[in-house]
Amino acid sequence: MKSKVVAVSSAVQNNSPFTNSVSGPSVPVHLESVINEVEDYAIILLDISGIVVSWNKGAEKIKGYTAEEIIGKTFRLFYPKEDNDRNLPGTLLNQAKETGKAVHEGWRVKKDGTRFWGSITITAVHSEEGEVTGYLKVTRDLTQRKIAEDRYNNVLEELRMKNDELVKEEQRYHKMVSEVRDYAIILLDPSGKIIDWNKGAEKLKGYTSEEIIGRNFRLFYTQEDRDANLPQQLVAKAIKDGFVNHEGYRVRKDGSRFWGNVAITALHNEAGDIIGFSKVTKDLSERKIAEDRLSIYTLELRERNEALRRSEERFNRMIAEVQDYVILLLNTAGDIQNWNVGAELIKGYTAAEIIGKNFRVFYTPEDLKKGLPEKLLNDAAQKGKATNEGWRKRKDGSLFWASVVITALHDDAGNIIGFSKVTRDLTERKKAEDYLRNTSLELELKNHDLEQLNAELSSFAYIVSHDLKEPIRKIQVFAARQLEEDKSVEQIREFTRKIMSSASRMQLLMESLLVYSQVSADRDFATVDLNDILASAKNDLELRISESNTVIKSDKLPFVKGISFQFHQLFLNLLSNAIKFTKPGEPPMISITSKIIKNGELPEELIVKNKPHHEIIFSDQGVGFEPEQATEIFEVFRRVGDRTESGTGIGLAIVKKVVQRHDGHIYADSTPNNGAKFHVYLPVIPTS
Repeated sequence: MKSKVVAVSSAVQNNSPFTNSVSGPSVPVHLESVINEVEDYAIILLDISGIVVSWNKGAEKIKGYTAEEIIGKTFRLFYPKEDNDRNLPGTLLNQAKETGKAVHEGWRVKKDGTRFWGSITITAVHSEEGEVTGYLKVTRDLTQRKIAEDRYNNVLEELRMKNDELVKEEQRYHKMVSEVRDYAIILLDPSGKIIDWNKGAEKLKGYTSEEIIGRNFRLFYTQEDRDANLPQQLVAKAIKDGFVNHEGYRVRKDGSRFWGNVAITALHNEAGDIIGFSKVTKDLSERKIAEDRLSIYTLELRERNEALRRSEERFNRMIAEVQDYVILLLNTAGDIQNWNVGAELIKGYTAAEIIGKNFRVFYTPEDLKKGLPEKLLNDAAQKGKATNEGWRKRKDGSLFWASVVITALHDDAGNIIGFSKVTRDLTERKKAEDYLRNTSLELELKNHDLEQLNAELSSFAYIVSHDLKEPIRKIQVFAARQLEEDKSVEQIREFTRKIMSSASRMQLLMESLLVYSQVSADRDFATVDLNDILASAKNDLELRISESNTVIKSDKLPFVKGISFQFHQLFLNLLSNAIKFTKPGEPPMISITSKIIKNGELPEELIVKNKPHHEIIFSDQGVGFEPEQATEIFEVFRRVGDRTESGTGIGLAIVKKVVQRHDGHIYADSTPNNGAKFHVYLPVIPTS
């Protein structure tokens, strides 16, 4: 072995690769050849100052330099700037010189400037006299190992952090349960005797743990419930189904009653035998009182609505007898919102010609120059009412002498929302024919809005009693399961995920309900380009369209009167549903067509059938639905088909509400696996 070191030392002194032309024992030619052919290790010789004097194929492969490029240059080239700045190369040479060897791992630099993680061993080469004459440097590229180690360390650190977080969460959970005062959480043995009692139970039921532990939970039930064996029935159902939920009156220690929501869960050992029950009770007395009040309020509201409807009928009949007056509704800018027969008889315009125009058209050029229309609106806004008599202009240009009363209309907050304008033709007495033809349409719309309000009240009651209660029930169930003593950390973690999922479900339901409620009855419409609406909806769905390879083909869509945001909701929900309910393995294909439908072809469900409508059809080739479901899919929180699909079941309810708020109609037809079509009817904008 020493003869090889001497030979290497001689090679360093002669500034040449391994050679046999040195004094002392020589290196065999076959060993030199073997070293030169090694490709997995960079084996090089350095002189006493670190200059490269030998270079093998492994060095060229790992570092990128050829022998001609690197021999004669300092090995500091292989170190990054930060290592050279702290003189790491010199430190390693000194260590090898003093101890015989230096070992190091770190980033090294290739010829092209890229870095690799190298494992380096530098061995001092000595002469026969024992003096250091150079160094043998062996380098191995361990970049892949370094990357793997870093990834492994990152995973370990991430697992450690998650474990710490889980431990903290578990500690917080146990702390939370120990401090819970709003829920009575107790444990029962298989016979129904109480074996555990928390502070919430003491607060809710009035017993201390010393007073109640060992007694049967039948104590909490009313005499009539005990006579009906309700406690035994609930236990039996919990044994059969694993869980039972019940609401009813319960009895406190002092004999007073409260309305309780009770969840009883059967507890099992590993063999599946019943070992007891957990019982969670929540005092819902205030909610019960609120629900009873809501029911009474709903009944009163319906009675008031009916009284209002009858009052409106009487009012409209009274107005119907007046034939010599024009009664108009103006918005805050003076634009005409409605038109009656008396107005048409006196002024000569039809509703299609005048609605949407400003009431300034009735004034003479002289009055317009003096700003009389604006002055009357300002006087009405400031004083509540403005009166005037003067010449007014008919459609044909003729003049009549009119008595005008303009009254400001306010909302509940006192803000001006428009004006009523009553005009009487004093030029001559004329009888008004069909005075309330257009007013009847307004009444029908109001009645329709009233029916929708009642339906929404019913839907709200359903949501409170069912959809929003279900996530709460699940949270209670899985919270109770976490209290079971035989549950592992992984099981508790799964219960926690389910609790978080139920909470997220509740939040999604409330957010969807908010969106639904925001589709208001505002009728201050503007002209909307449905082509822009389609482009905006496609932009919002860009990622889903791209990921699912959805193809959307559309005719040129019309302009309509309405609220842009609500039409955006309509397009977004219909396109989203078509993408969601596609057939497995097939890209969604959506077609949107548009045409004008005249009076005789319009659906009977339309409120206004005496004007043309746009029929816009959204067609897809998805999974479809049963024909008998064509109506219920538009109900609030109604979901059909695959319940594993995400969603709240409110999207199509929003679509229907938007269409109805714009005096339109929508219906759907489909058969399973043959796609679906949604037919939307919207009024055509009248031309002047």
